[in-house]
Amino acid sequence: MSINKKVLIYVIKKLRERRSFYGKLQVMKLMFLIDHFDVESKILTKNSFLGNEYIIYHFGPFSFEVSEEYDRIKDEELKNEVKLEEKIKEKVDLIIENFGKFNGWTLQEKCMKMLGISIEEKYKFMGLKISEIVKN
Repeated sequence: MSINKKVLIYVIKKLRERRSFYGKLQVMKLMFLIDHFDVESKILTKNSFLGNEYIIYHFGPFSFEVSEEYDRIKDEELKNEVKLEEKIKEKVDLIIENFGKFNGWTLQEKCMKMLGISIEEKYKFMGLKISEIVKN
């Protein structure tokens, strides 16, 4: 099982446990934060933690790899326990703790604000890679 799939399943299960699962848009933004948000410095980083590539898309940061993996998850896979490396689990838990209560729309706004892009101007950045936008 790919690391993306493991993390996605873990994230979905955690959100459901917290009764704050709002769907794919939310999970996509949380995956973006797992990949690019440094929880200590509270800034976005250029390098991707899990190795996913994100671009600015219709609803903010978007990864085709993450989207495809999300769409392939089967209901029965969500019933099984997923083991993550401690370093990954620690970061995922911190992201969920800090951002897991927000729905996808709110997370889109927060992510775009972190990128220094207003929702109204995001179309000027459509298709640009996050690594081209983030300075650190």
